[in-house]
Amino acid sequence: MEKLGLSENYYKNVLVLAYLGDSVFTLMVRRYLVKNHSLKARELNKIANNVVCAKTQAELMNSLRDSLNEDELDIVMRARNSHINSKAKHSTLKEYSLATQFEALLGYWYLNGNITKLDQMFDKYVKERL
Repeated sequence: MEKLGLSENYYKNVLVLAYLGDSVFTLMVRRYLVKNHSLKARELNKIANNVVCAKTQAELMNSLRDSLNEDELDIVMRARNSHINSKAKHSTLKEYSLATQFEALLGYWYLNGNITKLDQMFDKYVKERL
């Protein structure tokens, strides 16, 4: 698993993957908005915040689950079983857990250089929300 010059230890901590995945997803959403809308930053941020939130990420995780391979399901299951010590302000604990799973999966794809999977997920499930 020596992708992007990182050791296997980075793949073991799913909360670190989720941390990275959150940034990857935010960047993907913002990049799409900037490229496809002629709006002011405040308006772009309002649209982005409706997608980059635990509730929407939980919905996306539920949509993706059936299409995941064994390694991806392992990441998702480990994220589900991780001890999360916080919760988003406007979500349930279940939504927050699913969002963490989604973010861990995106972090995993990113570290593996699987930009194709990221783009396919974005095109299939996210663009319609923007």
